[in-house]
Amino acid sequence: MSLSKNTLWTTFFFLLALTSPVLFKAMSFSASQITNLTAMMYIISAVILIFINSKTNKNNTLSNHSETTQKVILVGISGIFVSWFLQAILALIEIQLLNQPMGSQNTQEITNLIKSAPFFILAVTIAGPIMEEFVFRFSLINFLNQKLNIWLSAIISSLIFAILHGDGHYLVYTGLGFFFFLLYRKTGSLLTSIITHAGMNTLVIVAQLFFIK
Repeated sequence: MSLSKNTLWTTFFFLLALTSPVLFKAMSFSASQITNLTAMMYIISAVILIFINSKTNKNNTLSNHSETTQKVILVGISGIFVSWFLQAILALIEIQLLNQPMGSQNTQEITNLIKSAPFFILAVTIAGPIMEEFVFRFSLINFLNQKLNIWLSAIISSLIFAILHGDGHYLVYTGLGFFFFLLYRKTGSLLTSIITHAGMNTLVIVAQLFFIK
């Protein structure tokens, strides 16, 4: 599969998962059913994106070559703690310089959904990060890099990543998106950024559920 087709289909299934709650609401499902069905849609879409990526020609992409599996996993795990620290620093900058409120409305809403429908945690900690890494780090960056500089491609992708999170913390999400790109670029394997992204999401959710009142 060409990179252009990959980008088209990856974006389609990602947006389908993202907008699925609207579809389920129109079908008169209850709130808890919508949450669980959305989680299922995220998981199914993540599996589809993995399949699409496996069929995609990696020539002229950052995935053209990669480090050893051991290094990929090690860098990914290390990235979890770096991304946690980076998020805290960027959040402080937003609070001090941009007068952003402390905490993320997006994170709080997700936490409330998990409390009402625990199955949704799989969408947030596993399926969501997998989809977002395939869309924003593999498809979008490599697609834009056909015409643009790799750094500009990464910045554009990170900005879109931040905008789609939709809670106003643009500096935090842009910075994290760019950091995930750096991890992917360093190892040549998207598994690195997936591990970091999934691990960071898991830490955030665990903290929200058990330690932050």
